[in-house]
Amino acid sequence: MTIDYLVADPSGNTTILVLTPVAKAQHSSLAAQLLALPGIEAEQVGYVSREAGKPLRVDMMGGEFCGNASRSAAAWALACDGGEQGVYDVSCSGCDAVLPAKVARKGEGTYEAFIEMPYPEDVSGILIAVDDFPARFFRVDLPGITHFVHFVPSLEGLDKEKYWTILQDYVDGEDLPAYGLVLCDTKKGEMIPAVYVRDTDTLYWENSCGSGSAAVAAALACTTHKNVACYMKQPGGTLAIAAKVSEKGDLQQIFIGGPVTLGEVETVTIS
Repeated sequence: MTIDYLVADPSGNTTILVLTPVAKAQHSSLAAQLLALPGIEAEQVGYVSREAGKPLRVDMMGGEFCGNASRSAAAWALACDGGEQGVYDVSCSGCDAVLPAKVARKGEGTYEAFIEMPYPEDVSGILIAVDDFPARFFRVDLPGITHFVHFVPSLEGLDKEKYWTILQDYVDGEDLPAYGLVLCDTKKGEMIPAVYVRDTDTLYWENSCGSGSAAVAAALACTTHKNVACYMKQPGGTLAIAAKVSEKGDLQQIFIGGPVTLGEVETVTIS
């Protein structure tokens, strides 16, 4: 099988975008082969298709939702159109809503892309035992992925693997297609995200995470009942996050955005 693809870098969350039509039944196995290619240090694979009169379609390797891959697909569409800026509707696996993405070309192969994120199905505060003491987490159920956000005084010296093990034990028995952990220091505007995808059995401590960033925005908006707008630094880059609330303080909209770099289209033959 000959595959056309490009490597996108949406704020550090390196993503392989497959441009050749591939049957869904092959998505997981082909993704594993692409991620193992020498010289490509990507965290995920998305399959992109474009049909006139329809939204861009992004199918992630495990059927999960991904905001960064959706932003990258919109940047690719603008590159194909040769424009300087544009708004593209994006449909992504794991999410029934069509999401508008606004893209602007910044230079050769570089773009800035913002996308409205899907509305959470639920945002709730929960207690999980950490070192035998109850610790507050926010569970944010987004379409296609559930994030657990934990606000900490500082990320320095934090044992992230310990928190992941604790979260694994907590969700054991739940049938979640994808779930993530976000450790966040709001004072410094920093976060460390991790995502596990069930169908590909992959865990990545991601360089940046769009849905995790949206989960942070949702948790902050729901606790303060105020609009949120800030930058969130992550291991591989920075994302802008925003959440809008009503006059009563109810969550209405969530946005994320930041830079996207697109590589050249490459071709590879997979046996």
